[in-house]
Amino acid sequence: MKLKRIKNPFQKLLSVVLAVVIWIFAPSPNKEVTEVKFFVPVSYVNLPKNLEIVSDPIQSISVSVEVAKNELAKVHPSLFQVAVNLEEAVSGEKEFEIARNAVSAPNNSRILAIEPKQLSLSFEEVKEKELPIKPVFLGEPAKGYVLEQVTMIPSSIRVKGLVSSLNKLELLTTKAIEIDGIKSDLEMFTNVSFPERVAPIEPRPENYIVQITVGSEPIVMLFKNIPIGVIKYNYQASINPDTFNMSVRGPRSLLENFKKQDIQAFIDLEGKKPGNYKLDKPEIRLPSEVQIQAIWPPIDIWVKTQRIN
Repeated sequence: MKLKRIKNPFQKLLSVVLAVVIWIFAPSPNKEVTEVKFFVPVSYVNLPKNLEIVSDPIQSISVSVEVAKNELAKVHPSLFQVAVNLEEAVSGEKEFEIARNAVSAPNNSRILAIEPKQLSLSFEEVKEKELPIKPVFLGEPAKGYVLEQVTMIPSSIRVKGLVSSLNKLELLTTKAIEIDGIKSDLEMFTNVSFPERVAPIEPRPENYIVQITVGSEPIVMLFKNIPIGVIKYNYQASINPDTFNMSVRGPRSLLENFKKQDIQAFIDLEGKKPGNYKLDKPEIRLPSEVQIQAIWPPIDIWVKTQRIN
């Protein structure tokens, strides 16, 4: 039997090869792809220690990806993440481009588009500062009592914050401390209020301690015609006047029952030779809690030549 000769064998072979290639790479029902859009969380990394973001950074961006339909169930938004590198940030405003390599995505997806492609952020310098703590009180001690001394432990805190915030701060205050009606010393825990973007560095106790010393309310009292005694004299002497007036300030609990008989006032003439002298005030003995406000009038003293036997 005589074989029939094939015309154009090369072209026919090429056609067969192309058909096989197309068949291999042609999309099958299991290899079809689809486009999906996710909102991907944004994280900001490598921020210089001396800077802080003061604008409102966006928390997520839109990412369009291509995924095989049969892999779609395996692709979840939580598998994507965007990291914005801030190591070149400076004080002021700066734009950052979000490149495709900044998006972390699973291997079974292909990134098609990112929106937005640029972010604009504002930065401000931060600094440290030592600030004293001032207690804030709510209410008043019981009638007749006052706050004699208030001690904060610690008395100051080192904080870190924006330059614009710290430049305006001279002190920190506590939360309101209730002292209404107290009559005795008090020690209690309290908290310190920190302005926005200001945080403690050291010390960092969860609670701060305030110690309050309560005392009797001070009052001013006037005593008139207080007698003056004369001691240690070797010569006859006379004084004019022989009484004086005095105003004093001290705790109400002490002075309310205080009488002029409780005041010891005297003039010491030891070593005084005959002659005339003038004193602004006599020597006075009072409880340490009582302070002299004023004394009058001045006192004239005459030391005579007659000795005392």
